[in-house]
Amino acid sequence: MSIANVPIARPEHDLAGSRERFAALAARDDDSIAETGRSRLFAGEARAPRAVVLLHGLTNCPQQWVPFAQMLAARGSAVVIPRLPGHGARDRRGLALATIVPADVLATANEAIDIAAGLGDRVVVCGLSIGSAIASWLTFARDDIARNVALVPFFGLHGFPEIADRLAVRVLATMPNRFVPWDPRGDGGQVPPYAYSHFATRALAAMLHIGLDAVARGRALPSSGETVVCLNAREPAIDNGLARAFARRLEDVRAGSTRVMTWTDLPANHDLIDPTNALARIDLVYPRVLAEIER
Repeated sequence: MSIANVPIARPEHDLAGSRERFAALAARDDDSIAETGRSRLFAGEARAPRAVVLLHGLTNCPQQWVPFAQMLAARGSAVVIPRLPGHGARDRRGLALATIVPADVLATANEAIDIAAGLGDRVVVCGLSIGSAIASWLTFARDDIARNVALVPFFGLHGFPEIADRLAVRVLATMPNRFVPWDPRGDGGQVPPYAYSHFATRALAAMLHIGLDAVARGRALPSSGETVVCLNAREPAIDNGLARAFARRLEDVRAGSTRVMTWTDLPANHDLIDPTNALARIDLVYPRVLAEIER
């Protein structure tokens, strides 16, 4: 399994260039995009010691990361939060997810890392779920990611063997698109007020495609920088076993490059960082993620 149209890294080398490129990225957010859904930049007047790219999850948007980004900015980091294609729309039914493809998602994240390269001396990428899979994929395509903090990375579905995940990609990518309610508790209580209420089955296939392709690359290729995989022991959505196997493969290819942290004191909840999610326990998670980014 491979992904066509792999984006080419064109990192910026100065603050002004990064600001110009972020303005171009932000210009993609037209009137159909909600204010909370727009790409965000937190940067001072001088180049920072660290520039952090934060990648949101499926059906969510940049607002998911804003409180955490403000913490990072207050501590001296520059921060870029790109809006991934198909996300952030005012229409929260998730219809905009219908046509997203892996290459476009990767290209947007890649552009955000290019921008970050001009904002800070050291580039760190941190994603949640699909954001982690995207960031992990890009560590094989670039050589300038110093650290990848992968929170509950979406490499495979909970309870599915890898071969079943690969079959699911093929089936979901070819069958008619369906819009499935994102309602893990049955009452909508975990759906953030700025996220979509539904996800498209083809969008799920596209994101799973990226995750599985990252796993395949990890079997043979060295990744750039360091990777820390952070897992919830009570994870209800993603396959922790496949995430651990991915980390072992990275470590086998390049010793000393990878760590796994499994948090045992969190509730059964996938979205670890959204402040509107009552189960997120950001009082525990934010300090841990901050320590890994600044490590």
